[in-house]
Amino acid sequence: MAATDVIAEAREYEKTWPGELCKGGGKRQSPIDIQTNDVVKDFEKLFIKNGSLKFIGYNRVLMTGVNNGHTIQLSTDGNEDMHPRVSGGPLKHSYRLEQLHFHWLSEHSINGIKYPMEIHFVHIRTDLKVAEALRRKDGLAIVAVFCNVQAELTDEQRESTEELMQYIPRLMSVGDSFSGLLLDLNKLLSPEKESYYTYLGSLTSPQCNEAVVWIILDKPIYITDAQYRLFGKVGIGRHNFRSLQPSRQRQVFVPPDSFLTTPRIIVVVVDTFNVVREFFRNVTRYIADSFS
Repeated sequence: MAATDVIAEAREYEKTWPGELCKGGGKRQSPIDIQTNDVVKDFEKLFIKNGSLKFIGYNRVLMTGVNNGHTIQLSTDGNEDMHPRVSGGPLKHSYRLEQLHFHWLSEHSINGIKYPMEIHFVHIRTDLKVAEALRRKDGLAIVAVFCNVQAELTDEQRESTEELMQYIPRLMSVGDSFSGLLLDLNKLLSPEKESYYTYLGSLTSPQCNEAVVWIILDKPIYITDAQYRLFGKVGIGRHNFRSLQPSRQRQVFVPPDSFLTTPRIIVVVVDTFNVVREFFRNVTRYIADSFS
């Protein structure tokens, strides 16, 4: 089955998700395709009203890892007062990091182009409980980081992910978990944190709550082809990226001094496309088994 057919079948599967918002009833669903010609440089501070983004406490973060059957998720552990926080930019409040997880392929696209992977750093407003945050239009802030694939990495590029990647083999099967993971999450953020897209959207999984301020860092981090193939072997069900949603004429903003470019996806073509092909084959097999 062709990749386009699998994506079409995935859209049909998404129609079974609970909640009207997930079934096309929402007005600000995510992910979306971002057209760079249409983004608004926010000179007038219409949306980006709070200065520079501030990432506090992202070094040496205590985390618990789990393969939850949908993705690999790393959740913050220990005292909440010690959890990382993000503020500034489009955010009127301070937000506490709850977890990060991975999507392959990326969920958002830029000018119709998807990256091999997208990492989501999920934050909750520090003045709200989770249940209340899910009901507010700005209850959550999700910082998205794209991952590109490259045959060989520079020392600086390799340093971004090598700490994380040593733990992925311990989370290959559904239900695998471990605690006591200490990570420098600064390394997983884009090196240019002031170059980003931002808009009001939703969670990309049920119940698709329209409660998210999205901050999508424009410059990717890099992983090797071997590292990407490792994610292709992770035991999860179906795809783990949601299909693109209608933009419904929503405005996407960028900081006025940012320099944004159309992404150039650098991949090891044969190996990476084999991984994607094998991934789609596994998706197809899983769907067939589920409905047989």
